[in-house]
Amino acid sequence: MIFGGEGHKTYLGCLNCSEHDSDSVFNTYGEYGSSYAVDRIASHYGQFGSPYAIYSARNPYSNDPPVVVDGAGRFYGQLTLNVYTA
Repeated sequence: MIFGGEGHKTYLGCLNCSEHDSDSVFNTYGEYGSSYAVDRIASHYGQFGSPYAIYSARNPYSNDPPVVVDGAGRFYGQLTLNVYTA
């Protein structure tokens, strides 16, 4: 699962579920994979997909990108283009 925003409280979709799943970030017709949904990582204009937004996975300078966790809340890493984040 992917969470982003302040405190990583905003659910941004499922990363490893089937592309046909409604929560999948790869389902272009779903809520979390649509490039038309403003606050999703698929949107190049929203706060999670813009190359300029502070919480964006696509901002190569973001210090607070979305995080990837499993169902038990175990942290797997950050979803980001910033190669310098920890």
